[in-house]
Amino acid sequence: MATYSNPLIKEITIPALLSPESIADLTRQLTVLEKENTRFIVLKGNNDIFCNGLDLRWVAYNESGNYMPDMQAYGEFLKKLQTGKSITIAIVRGKAAGGGMGIVCACDYVIANTDSEFSLPEGLLGLIPGMIMPSLLNRLTPQQIKKMVLTGKSYSHEIAKEWGIADESVINENIEATLNEVVSSMKSCKQASVEDIKQMLYTSQINKDDLAQLGMNILSAKLNEPETKERLQDLADFMED
Repeated sequence: MATYSNPLIKEITIPALLSPESIADLTRQLTVLEKENTRFIVLKGNNDIFCNGLDLRWVAYNESGNYMPDMQAYGEFLKKLQTGKSITIAIVRGKAAGGGMGIVCACDYVIANTDSEFSLPEGLLGLIPGMIMPSLLNRLTPQQIKKMVLTGKSYSHEIAKEWGIADESVINENIEATLNEVVSSMKSCKQASVEDIKQMLYTSQINKDDLAQLGMNILSAKLNEPETKERLQDLADFMED
């Protein structure tokens, strides 16, 4: 975890790809910070990729066909980001795609640099962003989600700011100062109030837990279709070469 000059801030390292191992590590990091009553949690990838979503080799070559335990673990991680007593801040540099968009949209505040790109490419693979749908609805309208899935294209930091995916869009040199300003503006809010408002909003309007499970069921079934599996294997092999 990175060391910040502000003692209220601690960091979770986001992997470039999501796999059972990296999902377990994310859960471990978040659990540790929750036990420490951390006020602000910064979620940050590397300089080029925030998170590109699922590791295609994991999903393409999973012989058991049982994706549900790991998808549920990831869903629980995203839910904790949306309902816990820590204020979560995503710092997005580079690409946030697929499952990585779930992390971005689950956070309470998002700072994106001017090189960042956001996409939901699942539709190009015959899939849907099922397990991250509750997180997406935290920041996007149904129509915006549909547009991102149907086009599969990457959207710029300007669109991300316009649509509400990002709260701030700044150059790299200003990210640290912007982060400190955000923390300063929110640090007086009591942790009990943070948790209460986040949990209330999570359960408002629709049952997001049921929605998440429905999305996982659909996605799991799709991942086990022979045509989808073959498509993912071809793409995973191509990306590895």
